[in-house]
Amino acid sequence: MPTLEGIIFIPAALYFFFLRPRLLFPLLIISTVFEASSVVSTGSLGIQPYYCIAPLFVIRYLFVTRKNENELLGGHLFEWLWIAFALISAASAIILPFIFSGIPVFDPRFGIDDNLVSQSPLQFHVGSIIQPALLILNVLVVISASRQGAYVDKAHKMFIWCSYFVILIVLLQISCFWMGFPFPTRLLNNNPGYGIVALGGSQLRPAGSFTEPSMAGAVLAAVVAAFLWSYFSGKSGILRAAIASATCLLVASSSSLLAVAFILMLLILSYPVIRLPWFIRIGRLKRLSVFFIAATILALSLMVPGIRAILLSQTLEKGGSNSALVRLGADAFAFNLTLQTHGLGVGLGSNRPSSLVAALLSQVGVVGFLLFMFAAGKTLWPLPKQHRWIGLAGLALLLAMAFGLPDLSFPFLWIVFALAAQSKASGQTEATREQAMYSN
Repeated sequence: MPTLEGIIFIPAALYFFFLRPRLLFPLLIISTVFEASSVVSTGSLGIQPYYCIAPLFVIRYLFVTRKNENELLGGHLFEWLWIAFALISAASAIILPFIFSGIPVFDPRFGIDDNLVSQSPLQFHVGSIIQPALLILNVLVVISASRQGAYVDKAHKMFIWCSYFVILIVLLQISCFWMGFPFPTRLLNNNPGYGIVALGGSQLRPAGSFTEPSMAGAVLAAVVAAFLWSYFSGKSGILRAAIASATCLLVASSSSLLAVAFILMLLILSYPVIRLPWFIRIGRLKRLSVFFIAATILALSLMVPGIRAILLSQTLEKGGSNSALVRLGADAFAFNLTLQTHGLGVGLGSNRPSSLVAALLSQVGVVGFLLFMFAAGKTLWPLPKQHRWIGLAGLALLLAMAFGLPDLSFPFLWIVFALAAQSKASGQTEATREQAMYSN
């Protein structure tokens, strides 16, 4: 049956596909926020809004829209790298389960806790078809976005509004919990393919509109990185970066907080106050001073007993918890699988660890892992100077996922790659126009 999201997204996607194709990509961006929702559900299966709109976007910009002065055909190196990664991953999903048939794996159809007690023999299953299909679709989304270089401003504005929406939902969840009001979780988390964690108990970790808090934390890490870049580069004030950082703290995802800390150090080093030998950049000094004042206020807010208890229990104290040990065990098992299969892996979608690094190595092997990293790097860097926040957001997201999220089909990840691809195309478009002007 169609859900509330389906009633909204399906007609909008069809309308934009036929009449307003330039708005398909912004619609695809906002659909990533509803990761735990479904547009149509039946039994225990549901279709995410993103995977309803993505095929229409790909069809429109790869097979319908013709090349013109505003829409460039590709040919970028990162496109070929993603195609190679998709082909190797698809081949691994089909071939490796037969080559290493029977080897014990963490079956993706079960939870990590269940797999830790009893592993399942490797075999070809429906996930060996679904996961490669989703990966190929996501790669095609990135390539399609590179044909949209002329419409980059609309996409960037939608990303900002989506960031505000994610922050708002998380803050509303926290507020409802503190005030004792029920939050309408089922309105956003209505995909029957995912379990819904009850928002109760003494330790609340909000998941927003995502399936679990770690996913919300990874998205917020990317948002914080984008907003901090905007602040340090002098393009916006500190307020939205401070609110996004506070929201990321409330989600209490250790991997996301580590990613934000790394990005912050990178930004401070990239925008030094002193230029040798003795020149002081007053503007940067003021921004850095305001940042430290905001950081101090944020640190003082952690003295609130409820906030401090949640943060400590989910970060510093979690290291020795049963949950952390289970996750570490799943990753250790995945690394051992890589060794057992001589670096080939067991096939895309055939093993379930708790982090992206372990997932890539155990599923698509060393070659697949290196190809993914190379493709991601060439996509996110270099970008036009005014769009470098996308590369920084992508780096924060990858760092958060590297140690906390194993889901290669996470829609937000591919939207960040698609934004970077679109920005590269916009830079190519501007360069072509300038060259044409000078030649005339």
